[in-house]
Amino acid sequence: MYKYLGLFFVLISFDLASQDIPDYKGEYAFTNSRVSMQGIRELISHEENGKRTIQFNAKFPLGRIKITSDFIEKNNLITSTKYFVDVKWTLISDKRTLNFDQSSGTLTSKGKFEWSQALLEDENIFDPLNVQIQIRKNVIAGLSEFSLMLPDLKTGAIESNNYEVVGDGTFEVDGTIYSCIIVERIRLQDDRTTRYFLAPDLDYLIIKVEDEDQDGDTMLELKKLY
Repeated sequence: MYKYLGLFFVLISFDLASQDIPDYKGEYAFTNSRVSMQGIRELISHEENGKRTIQFNAKFPLGRIKITSDFIEKNNLITSTKYFVDVKWTLISDKRTLNFDQSSGTLTSKGKFEWSQALLEDENIFDPLNVQIQIRKNVIAGLSEFSLMLPDLKTGAIESNNYEVVGDGTFEVDGTIYSCIIVERIRLQDDRTTRYFLAPDLDYLIIKVEDEDQDGDTMLELKKLY
């Protein structure tokens, strides 16, 4: 069960004004061969300058899940502060936290996997949710290839993830067909390919994610915007 939920955790100098990402709230469906769920994902800006949260809350048979990413966005730069996963399934509870301590320069994991890692001095480290915000920003900025750094949630190793714009497509949301820019990420270390569908008409919102690996296909799809 948790192996397939894990796929979901990892299933966010130019004209800066053009890269602003507005708050949103949408209903998404997550499906693969073992588990399916429907829930709400939203991006929230707080009153305190620069503080933002992106979160996903969903229920599935006999359980529920909440994933939250807190970060600071200033001068078009994202600084991660906390990533939290809370899963309840039957009688099993699983909570995991990543703390990005910028003052001490350390990244610490608590919960199922416990480790501590030094942050990189000259590069931002993203989490599985807020990295999707940076993907949108980079595509808006006109980048066709780029790399972003994320930690391996099990080991703490900070790894480069490579992205490339590979083409165009379409996807239907609530009766409307949207043109999309498709961004692909390939992770050779675990034989995994992920494709993100960004809709320019919706501020380059990611409205579909396809993930393929040796265990099968996983989908995340926007069903409705609020």
